Amino acid sequence: MKPKIGIPVVDRDGNHMFKNYITTIEEYGGEAHLLIRGCGNAKDFVSQIDGLLLPGGGDIHPDYFNQEWHPEIINVNEDRDELEISIFEEAFNQDIPVFGICRGIQVMSVAMGGSLYQDIETEYPQEAVTHPSISAKDSRHNIEIEPESVLGKIIGESAEEVNSAHHQAVDDIGEGFVVTARSEDGIVEAMENPSKQFMVGVQYHPERMTQNEKFREHRRKLFEAFLSSIK
Repeated sequence: MKPKIGIPVVDRDGNHMFKNYITTIEEYGGEAHLLIRGCGNAKDFVSQIDGLLLPGGGDIHPDYFNQEWHPEIINVNEDRDELEISIFEEAFNQDIPVFGICRGIQVMSVAMGGSLYQDIETEYPQEAVTHPSISAKDSRHNIEIEPESVLGKIIGESAEEVNSAHHQAVDDIGEGFVVTARSEDGIVEAMENPSKQFMVGVQYHPERMTQNEKFREHRRKLFEAFLSSIK
């Protein structure tokens, strides 16, 4: 039986909005299952799935990490914030595998008491030139990976090039998580919770890493590791 991977969605447009994630899950042997707001509570949703994928998207409302609204914040959807955070918290409590991508890593950290840079360009003191906001084309930059981390063992490299499309990033790390990769300017690019069977978040977009063989291999390793972690 294929592992059933939940993707939280606010409405039934999720099939279109999250097509890349659905296609990639199916490519590596999983079955995508949309967790549609209003069709159950967090406990109901988690009981239906074997693993949880938190996808990319807009910004998280700063109320969730006790900050004032930044003027550069965009695309906030409070219904989505509440849905994803509540489902993640239930998945965390039940210790089912979780894979967070871009916004997903931020949701994971915020849910566990972490905070965000709401706008990297204005809030991060270094010259954060490697993290453009979402555009038609991803940029690329290198990351340094902790070799003994779950991510390091999956990828098998201590340095790797990844894609990039985000203007927010993890600042203070949520309780229980450890940073396992950073970009050259110090931005958190991956974190994981070593007490869980599989709980990994990445700031980049592996579902879109298809442009060359190296990217495709990185993508394959991550999604296969996520799916194979399901018992």
